[in-house]
Amino acid sequence: MMYDVVIIGGGPSGLMAANVLENNHINYILLEKNDQLAKKLLLTGGKRCNVTNNLSIHDFIESLNMKHRRFLYHALQRFGPEDIIQFFKERGLGLLLEQDLKYFPETQKSQSVLDALLRDIKKEHLHYNEAVRKLNDDGTHFTVSTDQGIYQAKHVIVATGSKAYPTTGSNGDGIKFAEALGLKTIPFTPAETHVYSEHVKKELLDLQGTTLSHAVLYIQGRKQAYPGGVLFTHFGLSGPSVLHASEVIAEEIVHGPVTVHFNITDFPQNRVIERFEDAVQKNLPILSFLEDMMTKRLAKKILDLLGFVNKKINEYSKKDHQRLLDIILKFQVKIDRVEVIEKAFVNAGGLSVEELDPQSMMVKSMSGLYFVGETTDLQGPIGGFNLTIAFSTGHLAGQSIVKRIINK
Repeated sequence: MMYDVVIIGGGPSGLMAANVLENNHINYILLEKNDQLAKKLLLTGGKRCNVTNNLSIHDFIESLNMKHRRFLYHALQRFGPEDIIQFFKERGLGLLLEQDLKYFPETQKSQSVLDALLRDIKKEHLHYNEAVRKLNDDGTHFTVSTDQGIYQAKHVIVATGSKAYPTTGSNGDGIKFAEALGLKTIPFTPAETHVYSEHVKKELLDLQGTTLSHAVLYIQGRKQAYPGGVLFTHFGLSGPSVLHASEVIAEEIVHGPVTVHFNITDFPQNRVIERFEDAVQKNLPILSFLEDMMTKRLAKKILDLLGFVNKKINEYSKKDHQRLLDIILKFQVKIDRVEVIEKAFVNAGGLSVEELDPQSMMVKSMSGLYFVGETTDLQGPIGGFNLTIAFSTGHLAGQSIVKRIINK
């Protein structure tokens, strides 16, 4: 049977596209390889699902690591965070703002998000337990071959996700389809994940569990700052700053260990220097100065790392003073590796956006073929960015297809 559209993948981007097609009475089917839809979505945000955030389109884009982040401008303009909030409100699900950034469902359950996505979709359009094995283009239509049958369509939306959390069904199928069609792809790499450090395990293990909530992380050799906070773990580092920087660390670590540095006090640099100069003038014990800057646990650790004892601060040389300020303001940790792609919250990589028209998400060289969501080389940090990208690009692809069908 010939369909107007076949959607491959029943995650957030595929389901958003399905909503657009459903509301415009388009003849389509959605093929899902699992026995349930959106398995990864149900796990996100501790099963609460951080749906989107409250950033403006400009700030949203500027928060992304990607060099090609401007690619998303049109998709977000057409269907951004405010539109996503309205979409769920119209389907009976309110979203609540947390931390002045993240929106979660008022029910605090990710299942409610899936239920809202499915509310308007007719069951007969959903095919479960049907994995796509092959995607062909003969120039006039597409042939989608599954383990249960063969479908033909004028348009295909590939929404298969990345390789993150393969237990949910994400195993890079979309990239295989793209490569078979001769399209340019970027290998999947870890993004938004923890990092491992022998330095931490051997020398800083007593800091396990220490959270530096105001830390701003930098990668040696790079200028970009990663605010949000750092957490010392039993294996290395985590926390918002680390998660956001991990994509870049993964790129750098191919060439060898990577050094990061961050502040270990809540005070800004100018305030630290002011307090240090005051401590020098008063000739305070060095531990008193440190405990004024941070927790006692951290203060004692700094003394140990510097090889200092608790003498008066002026009993140390100016060179030692500089070493002290450096370790407070630029605490260094060597990173050995990042988490494997399968365990990363998000993967970088996918179909290169060079292949896609940002006005529609359609492949430039293959009319009627669309790639959306994590299947593409589009990703962002934790905080509702990736679901927003999925919803936005899925919606844009759906709209583009509706226009093409209506205008024929």
